[in-house]
Amino acid sequence: MTSTPARKRESFALAAPRQTRSQVGLAKMLQAGRELIEASGNLDDLSINDIVERAGTSIGAFYRRFDNKDAFFEVVQDRVMAEGLVYVREMLERDPVWRSNDASALADAMVAFYVLVFRRNRGLYHASLLRSSQLKPNWDAAKEANREVLALLAPRLVDALLAVRGASASQAALDFEVRASVQMINGLLVNSILNDPGPLSLASRRLRPWLQTAFRRNLGLPGG
Repeated sequence: MTSTPARKRESFALAAPRQTRSQVGLAKMLQAGRELIEASGNLDDLSINDIVERAGTSIGAFYRRFDNKDAFFEVVQDRVMAEGLVYVREMLERDPVWRSNDASALADAMVAFYVLVFRRNRGLYHASLLRSSQLKPNWDAAKEANREVLALLAPRLVDALLAVRGASASQAALDFEVRASVQMINGLLVNSILNDPGPLSLASRRLRPWLQTAFRRNLGLPGG
């Protein structure tokens, strides 16, 4: 997120409203923006009029909270990344796979998580990547969020791989393998957003099992 400034921006924008009506209006604008960005995948196609019309607010209400559309996008993106991290922590608590020591199941679950996230946020990620290509650091938020996600998920898979490979295995080497393999998966998912349609479309039923097989193969697990 180049996380610190992004979160400061969000804190400022979200702390400003003090009346319930103002808070509701802000929430509606952010939700409307999220939906419109997801639908278009391109911030250039989105107007402030579209946002306030969908939210049932006003141009004045928008500019009381945000300097411009870029600032609005940054807050929307930061909120989505923060919600994603909450989802990961809840997933680790509720999903028995993440409490197991089954390396193959954990590898498959990690791939399934990334595919789900990219599918849910396809438009937002596409818009962010386009903005990054214009030398605006919007994709930094996704990169920082991924670092935080990996800090939560990777150690569990590494521990399971250590159990599979035995005492001779190096924890540092396995951590590198997991992170490099995740980078490969993320690279393909980013490519599928930018170059869809392709042999592995983001919507393809083949995508998740193909990536799970490739991920297992990279980690030397059965079924790879």
